[in-house]
Amino acid sequence: MITNTIYRKALNAFAGLSALFLASCASPQDLVYQDVKNFRVSKISLNPEVGMDVQFYNPNKYGMTLKDADVDLYINDKLVGHAMLDKKFNVPASGTFLLPVTLIADLKSVLPNAVALMSNDEVNIRLKGNVKAGRGVMINIPINYEGKKKLNLF
Repeated sequence: MITNTIYRKALNAFAGLSALFLASCASPQDLVYQDVKNFRVSKISLNPEVGMDVQFYNPNKYGMTLKDADVDLYINDKLVGHAMLDKKFNVPASGTFLLPVTLIADLKSVLPNAVALMSNDEVNIRLKGNVKAGRGVMINIPINYEGKKKLNLF
């Protein structure tokens, strides 16, 4: 009976201290998506490579690591390709940074838009996906962007 009471008190004390510790740990703020810059076609072939720099702001007072980006690219509302970040990217503390992204485009999706892409200076770009970010513990951050961008084919 006495050991049972001591056990309960110890368990309650541990639970209380754990709750206090977890409440005192500030969770990291999400990275703030800002823009897509430097959209380019870097390789024209049967499987063209499309590159861009995705701009983020890190509001945290500490750096973090990005990994496992998984993003779909749409041009003029047609799925063009899929990009994945297969290596880690270090993010500076309290700063803006550009995340270089390259994808292999699906030529079947690009060909129907080829004339429109060549004849227009601007196209509608949409990025949809997510990236994992954190310091030790990684969280998914959604990427949703849509806007007009100049396309530099040559």
